Amino acid sequence: MRRFCVFFIVVMGFQLNWAQSSFASGILPRISLSTQMTDRIKWAGGLESRQILFDDTNQEAFTYDYVLTDISTVLSIKIGAYGVLNGGYLLRLEGNQVAHRTIQRYNIVHRYNALRIGHRFATDQTFSRYESPEFRARYRITIEKPLLGDQIDPGEFYIKLGNEYLVSYQENETNLELRILPFLGFEMDPKSKIEFGLDYRIGNLLNEGTENDLWLSFSWFYSFDMRPESK
Repeated sequence: MRRFCVFFIVVMGFQLNWAQSSFASGILPRISLSTQMTDRIKWAGGLESRQILFDDTNQEAFTYDYVLTDISTVLSIKIGAYGVLNGGYLLRLEGNQVAHRTIQRYNIVHRYNALRIGHRFATDQTFSRYESPEFRARYRITIEKPLLGDQIDPGEFYIKLGNEYLVSYQENETNLELRILPFLGFEMDPKSKIEFGLDYRIGNLLNEGTENDLWLSFSWFYSFDMRPESK
């Protein structure tokens, strides 16, 4: 929890320059499908869209703008007792523009009684015909806890808190973004769960004009098992 306190202090420091900041808000729906292919290998695919409902940089602040759609595929390999190595690809459709992103991640998950704490170290590279390549490095910590008992069972709610730090490099310019992600989840059954909450992003922190984006996120996760013994 100390990490979250530090995050809030940093955020408040940057928001003192609010007069030069922009603010946008909208919805961020997502669907994720995953399957356990072997004991060590897992595949996941995702479909996510970004839609703006408020933008104070426009003359009409309250507006509707369908921004983009992301389609992703990721293959995961379990490393040891706690680690997972991931490699994937993301296709971004933004208006008439198309971008391609390659993804590399390493996840570590530990359990402490009722708490599930995850660390994610990631890099990605984005390429398109319309912009210079962008290279990013990011770190995320998440804390997950059931509201009742010591583990998440079907028909129960849980909370998930996330804190992410993202550094990007594009056209000889380095930038920093901070994210905070509080979610409430509900496990419908062993294969399906939903999560909803806020995705707050504070970007452009190393330059003038901080960018504040607040997304209302809705996610549905469905998993199934392809291993022969599961049939």
